[in-house]
Amino acid sequence: MAKQKHVLNVVTRTGLGKGAVKRLRAEGNVPAVIYGHGKPAKTLYFSAADWEVLQKFELNLLSLKEGENEMLALIKEVQNDFIRGKVKHVDFLEVNRDEKIRASVAVHPGHEAPAGAAQGGMLEQDIHELELECLPDALPEFLEVSVAALELDGALHVSEIPLPEGVRILNDPELVVFHVMDPSKIVEEEEAAPEAAAEGEAAAEPEVIGEKERQAKAAEKAAEKAEKAEKK
Repeated sequence: MAKQKHVLNVVTRTGLGKGAVKRLRAEGNVPAVIYGHGKPAKTLYFSAADWEVLQKFELNLLSLKEGENEMLALIKEVQNDFIRGKVKHVDFLEVNRDEKIRASVAVHPGHEAPAGAAQGGMLEQDIHELELECLPDALPEFLEVSVAALELDGALHVSEIPLPEGVRILNDPELVVFHVMDPSKIVEEEEAAPEAAAEGEAAAEPEVIGEKERQAKAAEKAAEKAEKAEKK
């Protein structure tokens, strides 16, 4: 899916320090910083409500707008307050449209169930994000991959994922992204495990008994020798 253009209105932040940041948050704003291209880091803030509106999308690239000026930026780090359910701070990296970027993008299975599901197979996802390299305008919002052809015990690798033009995956091409698990094999393994353990215990038991008998005989011989020595 092609990435939509998302715009976030920002304001240059002049007040620094904990007190200024605390006031910003109390007013419903989020402090942020943008850096990149050898420019000095610039402190910003934006409305927490505007950020919440954008959360329905899988964001990685934004256009930051301040008045008539716009900056294209990657979201590099988001600090969240999980107790209050609010965002605390955001780091942005400024990018140019004519320069390739690297970004992590979510991977989702298609809506059609895998073929192996008809035999009781369960779809498992091994990788949830992939690292992509491309020009900013080519960056997809996420990757949706069809798993319909996956049979029981089948797997889909990174190398098999179709990509938009101009996009390259940086992950190992041999990594498994999705696979269809056969539940019956799990049951067989679980049933086999106690049997194997019992066999192991049974095999170990004669060795223990044999060792005890050997030690008992050795003790008897030692006692006999001691008794003979005393008689002499």
